[in-house]
Amino acid sequence: MKRLLTLALPALLVGATATPAPAADVTEAELMEAATALAQQYDANYAAKNPAAMAALYASDGVLVAPSGSIVRGRQALTTYYANRFASGARSHAIKVVEAHVQGNGGYGLTQFTVAVPDAHGNLREEHGSIVVVYRRDADGWHMRLVEPSVRESADQ
Repeated sequence: MKRLLTLALPALLVGATATPAPAADVTEAELMEAATALAQQYDANYAAKNPAAMAALYASDGVLVAPSGSIVRGRQALTTYYANRFASGARSHAIKVVEAHVQGNGGYGLTQFTVAVPDAHGNLREEHGSIVVVYRRDADGWHMRLVEPSVRESADQ
């Protein structure tokens, strides 16, 4: 499995949850519910090929470490990233939240995913992998602060 996790992840976990909670502390059940809702919305927005809606799932300072290894920061850059992703022919994204763990006013989760992406010849192939997600509850609801996928190596890479 291609590992994209970086040494910066622990620092982002701390920084992403250092904001004081606007209400009571987050429970494991609440975080799992929020993570599942975000995953469902992610898949729905992916199916609709809506780059702006994809970016809105992230915190305003959200970060995606793309499968290529590039770092995409902020909603404008995320909108552009997803517009390009959809234009490439990527589709059929499906996420399953495996676990979620509370940390401060947010937490992190581990998910499994599949997505159909074009290979070098334009033929669709299914990728499978895992995603580490850092979640944060902001004044306007739950968002993803950091998304970092690990994609299994395929035979044609």
